[in-house]
Amino acid sequence: MAGGQGRRMGGLMKALLPIGEQSMIEHVSRQMSRLCSSVTVVVASEEQGKLLSGLNYPYLIDETPGRGPLAALHTALAYNCYSAVWVSACDMPFVSDKAAALLLREMEESGSMAAVPCLEGQLHPLQAIYRAECVEQVERCLQEGDYRMKGLLNKLNVVRVTEDKFHAAGINLSFIENINTPEQYEAALQVAEEEWGVAVGGSRLSNHGL
Repeated sequence: MAGGQGRRMGGLMKALLPIGEQSMIEHVSRQMSRLCSSVTVVVASEEQGKLLSGLNYPYLIDETPGRGPLAALHTALAYNCYSAVWVSACDMPFVSDKAAALLLREMEESGSMAAVPCLEGQLHPLQAIYRAECVEQVERCLQEGDYRMKGLLNKLNVVRVTEDKFHAAGINLSFIENINTPEQYEAALQVAEEEWGVAVGGSRLSNHGL
């Protein structure tokens, strides 16, 4: 499930920023659809849901907004009808179904509750696979007032998938990159133009509105 709760950049919801010939959230959804039976967006408000309505994505409104991605994960898992979910932030334009498939395989083979990329020693819980049963631990974290994703991972049996596994599978590590600044967005546009072979236009963004 792709989270649609990202901040605005240059006055536009980050999920709707163009990357290549699609918006970022459309690209995330396209990659997810290659592996998942369905894709649902978790949004912070009805207003955000309406902004995405033109894309015809089913969406869920975060039941406890303001508590970060952990609360959004809880909403996703609470309404999930599958054994596991692939979670991605909406501002990760280079998500990879191959990377997610590797994470899923690692989780199943290890019997873990979740599979999380661990690159250069850093965990990336917003580009990961979680079993449906994780909802109980998420609820416990929320009840305890610990809204950190790290706090959740500390309560779970997690398989950490390191860069050597992705390299061995020929997977580019750019799948964990996210867009937080206009400079990062400009760099992503350049990568899309070089790697996808598409023209990238649109206005250049300033720091205003971040």
